Amino acid sequence: MNRKFLILTVASLLMMPMISSASSMSQVQQTKEAENAKGTEFFKGSFKEALAEAKKENKKLMVDCYTLWCGPCRFMSKNVFPDEKLGKFMNEHFVCMQLDMEHGEGPERNKTFQVTAYPTFIFFDADGKEMSRFEGMAMQDDFLKRCERILKGEAPISKEDIQKEKQEEKQQRVAEKDTIIDEGKGVNFIKGSEVRFADVLAQAKRENKRVLVDFWATWCHACMKMNKTTFRDTRVGNMMNYSFVNYAVDVDHDADGKELVEKFNIKAFPTYLILNPDGTEYNRIVGSNPVEGFAKALTNALLGKEDQYTMMERMQKEAEAKAKAERQANLTASPKATPKTKVKFMAGMDVEKGIKAAKAKKKNLMVFFTDGDYKSEYVEKYSFNDAGIADYLNKNFLCMFVDVKSKQGDAVVTKYEIAESFPCFLLFNSKGENKGYAGGTLRTADMMKENFDMHLNYVPNK
Repeated sequence: MNRKFLILTVASLLMMPMISSASSMSQVQQTKEAENAKGTEFFKGSFKEALAEAKKENKKLMVDCYTLWCGPCRFMSKNVFPDEKLGKFMNEHFVCMQLDMEHGEGPERNKTFQVTAYPTFIFFDADGKEMSRFEGMAMQDDFLKRCERILKGEAPISKEDIQKEKQEEKQQRVAEKDTIIDEGKGVNFIKGSEVRFADVLAQAKRENKRVLVDFWATWCHACMKMNKTTFRDTRVGNMMNYSFVNYAVDVDHDADGKELVEKFNIKAFPTYLILNPDGTEYNRIVGSNPVEGFAKALTNALLGKEDQYTMMERMQKEAEAKAKAERQANLTASPKATPKTKVKFMAGMDVEKGIKAAKAKKKNLMVFFTDGDYKSEYVEKYSFNDAGIADYLNKNFLCMFVDVKSKQGDAVVTKYEIAESFPCFLLFNSKGENKGYAGGTLRTADMMKENFDMHLNYVPNK
């Protein structure tokens, strides 16, 4: 055998245990690092026990005051507190606990804590004396900076910073204040009360201009403000009179008002619709603006850029379409059972049958739509077992329960064009008229009554 080959072979055999050992050590180290790579640890126990633990470990106590229905609270738990960097800092300096302010010892503690917004983060020294607090959702780095300040004995946000921020906001408002120059030389509007829409389009074709339609209403404060300020400014007037045939439509009283609102799907006021000479939509601007802001919005619209409101509406529709597709891809054959609560629910999901039954009993109809997420579960578990809510609903409504993750429930969602945002409550009055739907958790009887009454008593402008 070749002597050189023999030496290499023996050397390789001698090194194998070392390689194996190094590999094992590497795996152990990786496992240990993975175990240590964790976020904020929360103490399991009462406030009194957490305080004792903080004193024992010579740490401060941080209490995350939350509620089950609070979206920002849930965001913090799912996206912020699992952060490794934040967790390392919090675990080193604080004993952290999460306190449900509506259940368990939360309500009793809140008599002292006086928390009114969620989430609220309260910091105590080892003797239970409050050091500081701050409210609202914060991302990892911001939350860490605030906690570092508190640990140093500083306020999370100083009074000077708050005062400075308010002063800057005030200066910005002053800078954006409408300025009218050469009053009376503003925008030349053709009035919808005097000229029909078809004639305006004909004029636009002759002049080879686009049409800007101002959808306004006498009850719309923002619309009236635009008429009294922005549209009387010479700069805006010069720009609009040169670029457009301007047409002002009172949506409630002008002959073409309601038809144009429906045709172009106008949902907010004021809306400024830019049309090509052939009557097709080119762009739109939604909402009021001071002179400088409107001029900028108008320039962007002419360049084909999407209005911010329109963009947000489009993105919301896209998100809803995606959520609907995901939900429909996993529909179940059978709906989940109607929960047994203090609120009495009819059997089944035949809304038409429910409308007839409610009319016969001269009651309103409430249809509850649930997708089973934490907000829906909160309503089912707590709201529908609240004595005040149960009394209000049972006296004034027949109630139905719809599981939107079932095929039957999805059919109801489609039929009544329910937006992809759950939980929600579809309402019919005692005459069987659809009064729209209310969203949210509606945690108290007063909140529910105020919201439902607003829908049931709503009368469209004529």
